[in-house]
Amino acid sequence: MPDRVSPPTWAADLAEKAGGADFWVRAPGRVNLIGEHTDYTGGLVLPVALDLEIRGVVRVRGDAMVRVRSLSLDSADEFGIGSEDEGRGPEFGRYVRGVLAALARPPGPDRPRDGFDLTLDSTLPVAAGLSSSAALEGATAMAATAVNGIDPSPEQLVAACHWAENEFVGLACGVMDQSICIHGQPGHAMLLDCGDGTRRHIPLGDLAIVVADTGSERRLSASAYNERRSQCEQGLARLAQKSPDLESLRQVDLAMLEHRCAELSPLIYRRLRHVVGENRRVEVMTEALAGGERSVMGEAMAASHRSLRDDFEVSSAELDAMVESAHDAPGLIGSRLTGAGFGGCTVSLVEPDRTAEFSAALAEGYRRRSGREARVYACRSAGGAAWGRLRGD
Repeated sequence: MPDRVSPPTWAADLAEKAGGADFWVRAPGRVNLIGEHTDYTGGLVLPVALDLEIRGVVRVRGDAMVRVRSLSLDSADEFGIGSEDEGRGPEFGRYVRGVLAALARPPGPDRPRDGFDLTLDSTLPVAAGLSSSAALEGATAMAATAVNGIDPSPEQLVAACHWAENEFVGLACGVMDQSICIHGQPGHAMLLDCGDGTRRHIPLGDLAIVVADTGSERRLSASAYNERRSQCEQGLARLAQKSPDLESLRQVDLAMLEHRCAELSPLIYRRLRHVVGENRRVEVMTEALAGGERSVMGEAMAASHRSLRDDFEVSSAELDAMVESAHDAPGLIGSRLTGAGFGGCTVSLVEPDRTAEFSAALAEGYRRRSGREARVYACRSAGGAAWGRLRGD
C-alpha cells in the first residue's frame, strides 16, 4: 500500500507552477546493482530504488479527461478515460495512457472514472537507463489511485505498470523496474526472483552508491532490446528440444550449458552464457552484501560488466570508459554498466568516506578518456512510489 505521508518540500512549489493541486505523487528511478538482462528470462535481479525521482502534483477535475504536462520534457498530452488508445499523443503520454488502461483490466480495481490534471517534474535523467519509464508509470498510478479512491494492492500496481510498458507501449521488458518502483525500501536493495515474484530486501549497510551518466544517449530501440530477448528464447527452445521439462534459463547452470553448447550457434551460446552466469553473480553479490565482503562485490560487478560487453554485446565505448575511470578512482568497491546498455549510466559502490573524492576523480578520468562530460550522482536508496494530500488533511 502506498504511504499517505506529509507533503515533501518540493510539493508546494510545484503546485504553484501548476496553478493549484489537491495531491502530490512521487515515484523513484532505480539502479540495478547486478542482474542485467535476466529479468525477462525469469532470473534474479538486485535493484535499488533511488532518490532520483519523478514527482508530480494532481488536481481533481469534474469530468473524465486526463491532462498531463511534463515540465522537464516540455510536453503535454490530453485524453479521455476509456479512450486511451484514441490518438497516440507524445511518447511520454503513451506510458500515462497505458497505466490508465491497465488499471481497468482484471484482476485490477474498478476502472478509474474521475479525470485529473497531472503536472510532472523530474530529478531523474531521461534515457539514461535509470528506469524513468517505470517511474512515470508509478507516478501515474499514484495519481489515479489518489483521485479515484481505488485501492489496488502493490502487486496489482506492479502488474498494471508492467502491462502498460509491455502491451501498450510495446517494449518487452521484464518486471524488475516496476517491482522496485513500487516495493523499494530505504537502506535496502531488493533481491527479486522474476520467475516466481518472490522478493527479499537486502541491507546495504554503509555502502555509497554513485551513478554516472555517460552523456551519450542510450541507443536502445525496442527492436534491439526485443532482439536480445528473442535470442534468449531461441536458446531456451533449442535446449528444451532434448530436455522437455526445461521451462526457464534459471534451470540451466554453466556446466549444463557447456555440455550442450554444440547445439547452439556461437551467438546464442554467448547470450545464454551471460544470462546463466549473471544469475549466479546475483547470488554471489547477495551473499557478499550480507557478509560485508567488499572484494567479492567488486569481482562480481567487474565480471558482470565484462559479460555484458563481450557476451551480450550491450556496452558502448562511453560505458567502458566510465568503468575504466571508476577503477582508477579512490574508494571504489565495484563498478559496471547498469540498465539495458547501449549507452546510459554506470553504477559504482564506493566506500562512504570517499564519495566526493571518488566522484571528482571519476569525472576527470572519464573526461580524459572520452572527451565528454559526465553527470555524477551520489545517490541514496529510497522508498517506493507514494502519494499524499496537499490540503484538507
